[in-house]
Amino acid sequence: MAGEAKQLFAASEVALHSSRKDCWVVIGGKVYDVTKFLEDHPGGEDVLLHASASGDATEAFEEVGHSTSAISMMDSFLIGSIKGYVRPSTSKATDPWGLDAPPNSRSMQGNKGPPNPNTFLDFLLPLFVLGLAFAAWYYLTFVSKNH
Repeated sequence: MAGEAKQLFAASEVALHSSRKDCWVVIGGKVYDVTKFLEDHPGGEDVLLHASASGDATEAFEEVGHSTSAISMMDSFLIGSIKGYVRPSTSKATDPWGLDAPPNSRSMQGNKGPPNPNTFLDFLLPLFVLGLAFAAWYYLTFVSKNH
């Protein structure tokens, strides 16, 4: 099968491949050699280089919301998998990516938790400011001229 890992790598071995001339990325425990794709990546080569240098790029990859064609293209870059891969959890204090957050979450806030949902105040406050601006305009235009 095309998507099966071909070789097992240690995480330390993958970490040695994070340059423009040799760039490997770990996504979901699978190792991808994306060196030839750096220039063609729609987000730019720096995105892949940062993902390579940061270790596990699974969450960053999922948050972007890649197309199905992008996901299917990954098979051509697959070179192996990580020995004993365990997806990092958000319970670690040093986890800046929030790796157990649902895909497409609105933030990368680390351990701060999910963003607060919109509240009625988010709608009411701009209306209040608009009303206040209208009242000031009305007062300055009509009321102050009569005094």
